[in-house]
Amino acid sequence: MRRLAAILLLRCPRCLSGSVWRQFITMNVACPVCGLVFDRESGYFAGAMVVSYALAVPILAAMVIALIKVVGLDTVVALIVGNTAYLVLVPFIFRYSRVLWLHLDWLIDPGERT
Repeated sequence: MRRLAAILLLRCPRCLSGSVWRQFITMNVACPVCGLVFDRESGYFAGAMVVSYALAVPILAAMVIALIKVVGLDTVVALIVGNTAYLVLVPFIFRYSRVLWLHLDWLIDPGERT
């Protein structure tokens, strides 16, 4: 439960309390609490793109289906409106995909535990 709360609050995977993000789309280099370096190597967050895709597809699909079923829009119009509305969510998906990637990496290979 603590890890799930840390993910939802965008916290460090090691100490579960330090903030991963310094500003809205600017990450801290390391955790301000425990010092865990977030960006370990070039291309480290390439896996976060897969996580981003896994988050984006069901969200976008739910939006488009809701526009078709609830609002009654035509499929093409629902796709256009849904995709346009989805653009508002992109920065949030970006933030959560990176944090989820950090937590998955930490669970698979925790390195040195504190």
